Amino acid sequence: MIKVVLLAAGLSVAAAWLAADGIRAALPGAPSAPLAARATLEEPRAGTATLRADADGHFRVDATVGGKRVPMLVDTGATVVALSHEIGEQLGLVSGLDRYDARVSTANGSVGAKRVVLRDVRVGSVKVDEVAAVVLAPGAMDGALLGMSFLGRLRRLETSRDRLTMER
Repeated sequence: MIKVVLLAAGLSVAAAWLAADGIRAALPGAPSAPLAARATLEEPRAGTATLRADADGHFRVDATVGGKRVPMLVDTGATVVALSHEIGEQLGLVSGLDRYDARVSTANGSVGAKRVVLRDVRVGSVKVDEVAAVVLAPGAMDGALLGMSFLGRLRRLETSRDRLTMER
């Protein structure tokens, strides 16, 4: 039960951030940088990746899930990796016949989700196998969140000002 509550809280915070980015982008005089802009990725040595925050202070990265590129927002408040329905389809994790029988809370209310296990998730040279995740029902969320089911399995996760360092 506590895991569901933590997942719900993390998804709510992340959905609010994503919604706020969209609202800011629509305002007159808003910066013209696209939402898809990624944090800078540095790899000082194998098994370590350092992200630099983007202009909004978020850590966005192009992760690799099962060999396929997936843009993600790093979210330490999300219990698990969370994927939109569209990304889940692209990765072959869901189909039109699937049931979304897990319930999670987002900024837009309670939504259905399907629990999945990702074969592997990689950020630069940092790789974690068998990562718990959820695919949200159609229309529940855009994008993907890199949550604690990946981040919590790292040897080190450290933030310092505008840098986030991951070590496996």
